[in-house]
Amino acid sequence: MTDIAGRFLDINNFQRAWEKVAGNRGCAGVDGETIDSFARNQTVNIYQLLSAVASSTYEPLPCKQVIIPKKNGTQRELKIPCVRDRIVQQALLNVLYPLMEEKFSPVSFAYRPNLSYINAVEKIADWRDMGYSWVLDADIVKFFDNIDHYRLLKEVRLHIDNPGFLCLIKSWISVGVLTEEGLILPQKGIPQGAVISPILANIYLHEFDELVSATDLKLVRYADDFLILSHSKERILSAKLEIMHLLDSMGLTINIEKTQITSFERGFRFLGHGFLENAIFPVDANQVKLKSGIEDKQAKKQAKNSSKKKVQKKLSIMRIKT
Repeated sequence: MTDIAGRFLDINNFQRAWEKVAGNRGCAGVDGETIDSFARNQTVNIYQLLSAVASSTYEPLPCKQVIIPKKNGTQRELKIPCVRDRIVQQALLNVLYPLMEEKFSPVSFAYRPNLSYINAVEKIADWRDMGYSWVLDADIVKFFDNIDHYRLLKEVRLHIDNPGFLCLIKSWISVGVLTEEGLILPQKGIPQGAVISPILANIYLHEFDELVSATDLKLVRYADDFLILSHSKERILSAKLEIMHLLDSMGLTINIEKTQITSFERGFRFLGHGFLENAIFPVDANQVKLKSGIEDKQAKKQAKNSSKKKVQKKLSIMRIKT
């Protein structure tokens, strides 16, 4: 851990962190400092920031609340740290990623270098081909907002036993968010929009990954969306209760409206893809209602019939012309 601390407090690491944050652009935080304004005196700013962290005088500012409207009419709340806080978080992330990548389970695909949702889709196809035909398609209710601080820090400590790192993480998750109504200090949850939050989310669910993987079930998880796969309907029905109890012990709850038991024969949608029998195809979540697969089967049948009619019509026209 001493070596990791040294790499964290290296000026080159802070320089790389700044370059990453600058490349992502993003809006200013509550202090109003933009990427461009920080860049005008970046050398001095980076040294001052590093010195404050090294001397334990660094204190993060509250996050800025940003409301993003979604296509389905709902809203998504982001909590954006200021530029300086994003740099420190990225600097810590630079040294934590290699350490945690050695420990994270292969069933987890989100927020990891060299992995994407496409890898998760491919793994689902692999399990399907091995006979895991029954599926629990699940979603966690407001996952980022319901992460328990005490449990999170306890899980972080299992992998990163460094008091300085723990103090930084604790300050970032408890610093609060500045809204139009004033400062709100959270009792739980981590800011969705903070640089450090994705790896903290994976650390929080690491035990979940390990416990499920130790059973006869197969798990494919992408952040708080996941599939549990089994050979039989009976097993997947019992698995639903087991998963609900496990998540409950972690302070989390399954979203009943977005959770279903299904199969590849019936069809389902996951990570922007439709799964129906042996077919996998991209779907638009805002246009296609593929929760059960029944709608898609009907749509395919209608499209097939329509295509046949068009071909027959063309052939009829050709016969008339000839």
